[in-house]
Amino acid sequence: MSLRYSRHLEHLTSPPLLVYIAWHVRSGYIGKKHITKALERFHASNPDVALAINVTRHPYSFLGDSKSGGFLRSGGTWHDGLKDYTDGTDEGARRAEAGLSALGAAAGIKFRFDQQTNWQPMDSQRMLLWAGRHGKGEEFMDALNSAHFQDGKSASDRANVLAAAETAGLDAGAASAFLATRELEDAVWQSYGDTIHKYAIHAIPFFVFSVPAMGMVGGPFREGQAEKTTPWIVNGSMDSDRFLEIFSEVYSVWRQHMTA
Repeated sequence: MSLRYSRHLEHLTSPPLLVYIAWHVRSGYIGKKHITKALERFHASNPDVALAINVTRHPYSFLGDSKSGGFLRSGGTWHDGLKDYTDGTDEGARRAEAGLSALGAAAGIKFRFDQQTNWQPMDSQRMLLWAGRHGKGEEFMDALNSAHFQDGKSASDRANVLAAAETAGLDAGAASAFLATRELEDAVWQSYGDTIHKYAIHAIPFFVFSVPAMGMVGGPFREGQAEKTTPWIVNGSMDSDRFLEIFSEVYSVWRQHMTA
């Protein structure tokens, strides 16, 4: 988990309103950019409100927990994977790239499609969980995503994973020692399987915005919640307007809750 603030809030006398995001992703690069922008916009409009985000990411693979491969080839480029994901042709991949490029541009991202891609990137997603233990999960993913998607430094390369960990402020020696083990492999494989087979999540990113202060806690990883406690759920990267709308709704409902 990483507790993220979009601005300095030390001057506020009240504690922050915490929003917890359960985030089912491979990278969530576009969505993260929009969420960050929305949080900045929210605080610009509400300078005396402390809204904080606590993120829990769940590793995801389109191949689930299959260890025999699948319809997406690993080891080729992202362009190759998009060929497999679309109609098997370069033209189909280029159409997908054009759509992704437009979505990325709206978030300030210039995508590359020539980097090596692994659809079950064990090292990077183990490191995600390990970085989260040290409160650096989001910093790690920011560094890894930027290197992978914009610089073409594949997240499938252990050296690049370690470089992102160091950029995030993690101890380089400890990170290397961790990757040399098999720790958290089982957790990643279980997440790969559960997200698809147990929770039927077939499209990502998948965001669940829970607000424990109001009893609004739910989503696929929190079963048995009453309808009245259903949190905000978003399936897709959307844009900062949509996430700003959610944060504004959270604040409005929270104010009603506090005065009830």
